Amino acid sequence: MKSYWYKEPWFWFVIFFPAISVVAGVSTFIVFQNNQPDMVSDDYYKDGKKINQDLTKYHEALARNITFTLKFEDGFAVFMPATGDMKENEALNISFFHVTLAKHDISVLATAFGDGSYRVEIPADMLQGKWRVRAESFDNKWRVQEYVQYPNTSVIKLDGEQD
Repeated sequence: MKSYWYKEPWFWFVIFFPAISVVAGVSTFIVFQNNQPDMVSDDYYKDGKKINQDLTKYHEALARNITFTLKFEDGFAVFMPATGDMKENEALNISFFHVTLAKHDISVLATAFGDGSYRVEIPADMLQGKWRVRAESFDNKWRVQEYVQYPNTSVIKLDGEQD
């Protein structure tokens, strides 16, 4: 009596584990390709030089004693100038950077309201968690930033000091 190879249980037992490994490897590769990290840089030296140039903006904000208060209310982030030597009602570049997912970053050019505050609309689908909030002069002379937890009900101080 002749037995066919596909009816043998040992054949399927031997093939099962390599087949599972191939399926797991392909699915891992697909998941990795769809969720690549955003924090990897190709040129660390050039990035380091940019960081040193950016530090001068923080030092300028410290020299001018520029600080802001930030409060999240009614779907807006409200920035209010607290102290410092800055042009009255000048436009600001305001940015929200998610700490790990660059595709969720927000950058807007904000103009002052009548009360001197700057309001940035927060998207309804904004991720909860840690964000880096930055306010920068329109002419890129100074910059203040702070890491904040969103959502947050307290008043947050933004200044030129690096944490």
